[in-house]
Amino acid sequence: MQTTTFKAGGAPDLLSGILSVEVRNEDKITEQDRLFCQNQQDMLYKTLDQIDRWYGIFKEEAERYRSERDFSYNDNGKISMRDFYSFNNGKDDYSHNEFKPFDILNDLVDKNRNANANFANRIIAYFNKTYNVSVPEQRIDERTLRMGFRPVYETYVDAVIEHLGGKSFRETAVEELLARVSKAVKPSCWSKVKLELKKDKIVFPEIIRFDDYYIQYSNRCKISYNYGGNLEILCAGIAYGADDLLCGSSDMIIRFDDNDVSVSDWYDLTTTNAEQVRFYKNGRIDVKFKDSAAAESCFKRLRLNEITLQEN
Repeated sequence: MQTTTFKAGGAPDLLSGILSVEVRNEDKITEQDRLFCQNQQDMLYKTLDQIDRWYGIFKEEAERYRSERDFSYNDNGKISMRDFYSFNNGKDDYSHNEFKPFDILNDLVDKNRNANANFANRIIAYFNKTYNVSVPEQRIDERTLRMGFRPVYETYVDAVIEHLGGKSFRETAVEELLARVSKAVKPSCWSKVKLELKKDKIVFPEIIRFDDYYIQYSNRCKISYNYGGNLEILCAGIAYGADDLLCGSSDMIIRFDDNDVSVSDWYDLTTTNAEQVRFYKNGRIDVKFKDSAAAESCFKRLRLNEITLQEN
């Protein structure tokens, strides 16, 4: 609740009052964001209630064996005992064939942890996908997560807002994209060629590699597994640099197949200011723009003019 302070004489200090208002992180997201998070939380609670109900049933059953076995509960609710699977105690009856609840209890603890982890990851993944940011995955400590614990989505919204560091979602997304592009296109320390702006084209050397096996045995240029990510980053960068879009990917390359890449033809692009892309066997990629001005604008927006060859 907002509290208004007053100066001597009874006049309200409006500036102090305004500055004292704290904006909750939850108020920094949209109603659609809140609805998604609340729906995830409701579904989680339903599952956790079911897990807790079964845990209570099997825990009560486990207590029947107190006289036969010395066991304890870890902080997370798992059963701890010596000789976990030896439970005959020299008896000549058939009790060793009886169902024992201990495995089920521990399995329910694992399910509790997995459900909590899924919830955290879904909230973070939603914001990452929706706003093209890269909030780190949130870790759940399985050793201390108690049975019966109920997380709230605001915890993970706080983590998202903290990651932004006072910037907007878009500002953060752009900053992170530029960093990824710089890393992907930066020449290696042994490279002798640098990326260049050539009139209406930008030349990106050594961005990808093709799988030698496919080239040798099937005469196809298939992008090596470890380099597909570089292409995705480059496409995201081109979409932003050319059209100010934050949704770029290899899907914007018309009729592109990363398992069979043409190294002799230009591929058309769905972007407006960047029109075509061409691949070369040595890993070079050329991007052609509608004119020299568009190419230069993209070059500067992506800060490619700041990237130089590394000194040996």
